[in-house]
Amino acid sequence: MFRLTGLLILLLAIQGCETSMQDTRNFVAKVKQSKGISIEPLPEPLTYQHFEYSAGFNRSPFEAPQQELTLDVISKGRDCLQPDVNRRKSLLEANALDNLVMRGTLGTSEELWALIQTNGGEVYKVKKGNYIGLFHGKIMQVSEQQIEITEIVPDGSGCWVERQNSLSLHSDS
Repeated sequence: MFRLTGLLILLLAIQGCETSMQDTRNFVAKVKQSKGISIEPLPEPLTYQHFEYSAGFNRSPFEAPQQELTLDVISKGRDCLQPDVNRRKSLLEANALDNLVMRGTLGTSEELWALIQTNGGEVYKVKKGNYIGLFHGKIMQVSEQQIEITEIVPDGSGCWVERQNSLSLHSDS
């Protein structure tokens, strides 16, 4: 009985595969009869054009520039206003004037010191002759109400020009 049942199951499986194979054959025949879409041919590849690098007369980017070619040397050779780049900078020269506030003054009429506060809250005292701000600003005059500053700003052509600026007393009232 077990053999007969196994044989019956095997015959049913083969019959199911045959039906499935006929469906597959019908599908393949239908696809072969239909017309496919036409695909445009690929464009012709561009021809290679040789390019010869001709900047051999220029300085190699892997070598240090020669002394006479640097912008510092060129601008120093000009007969125009230049800042003293060898001067030791003060702490207040790391701040833009917009970020500094005059809070008051100390001293006598002969030597008046101004109190300057940074955005970080630090307070510094400065006097005539000190430097302040990003553009080599030299303090020309300290009064009880304001500080007169002469800055040296670049003019775009390698020279520098003087510009007058000031910081006025600021109170929290």
